[in-house]
Amino acid sequence: MIPALSSTAAVGPYAHGPGFPFLALSLFFFLALVALGVVFGVLRRGSWRARSDARSVLADRFARGDIDAEEYRGRLAELSRR
Repeated sequence: MIPALSSTAAVGPYAHGPGFPFLALSLFFFLALVALGVVFGVLRRGSWRARSDARSVLADRFARGDIDAEEYRGRLAELSRR
């Protein structure tokens, strides 16, 4: 007589889903992706702010008369290229 197979032997070790390690690793990689997105987003925004601040400083210098219109346009064009 052949003994009856247990339910685990009949369907394999993944009968009840992938289990805890799969869920934990998925959550870890998702959170790592979100963290990378936040870091790169902050870095990109920071460089944008730096250019914006440089333009406002340049505009202030032009408004005070420290630089003339030609120098203002040249420096503004240089900032736009970067």
